[in-house]
Amino acid sequence: MRAVLDSFDLAILRFVSGFAGKSSLLDHAINAVSRLDMFKGIALMCLFWYVWAEAPANEPPSLREQRQKRLTTVLIGTILIGAVSRGLQLVLHVHQRPLLSNLGLAFPVTDFDAGSLNAWNSFPSDHAMFFFALGAGLWTVNRTAGLAACAWTILVIDFPRIYLGIHFPSDVIFGALFGLIGMTLFLALPLERFERWLSGWRTAHQGLFMAALFFTTYTIGQLLADLRELAHSVFRVLLHHG
Repeated sequence: MRAVLDSFDLAILRFVSGFAGKSSLLDHAINAVSRLDMFKGIALMCLFWYVWAEAPANEPPSLREQRQKRLTTVLIGTILIGAVSRGLQLVLHVHQRPLLSNLGLAFPVTDFDAGSLNAWNSFPSDHAMFFFALGAGLWTVNRTAGLAACAWTILVIDFPRIYLGIHFPSDVIFGALFGLIGMTLFLALPLERFERWLSGWRTAHQGLFMAALFFTTYTIGQLLADLRELAHSVFRVLLHHG
């Protein structure tokens, strides 16, 4: 399987990297889009809040509550799948990132520091897995929003990471597939009791619920960056004092 993936990946990377350096403006623009959260998770969280707040004409309150209940469950599933994606990167030793793999390809020269990338396995893409899971969840509530989320993930989030040599195409493809499957399986779980409890807690603590919802979407918008940094810091402290 590794040989098949390598052949597939290298053919695409050779073609894509052929455009590198043709336009410094294009290279830096793609780098900016890839690095800034406002173009990635924050944009998709704006889409989430749109679906949350935008109500069809004459929508009964019961249907609005059901929609928002499902959206809350989708957020929780997205975070869990995000954690799984990082675990898969740690245990699936498929390949390092293209920039670190000495492929002999000319990737765009930008102010991006390749040394800031983690040196472990890049398969599957956590961005693809994370945001395709979100798109799959949104699809169950609003098909247009779900399609928009997946299209945005492909064009604005994943393609720049291939172009810049941060991910192999197979990282993105399998990440997207795992994200779609993961959310589908998560939503197929018997979650009715949990959703009823969540709905009751929301009714009893409306302000606290909305604060928690904002915090969750903010965290997802950063791809859990702050939480991952906090966990890393705690681990280092515990290791130092262990």
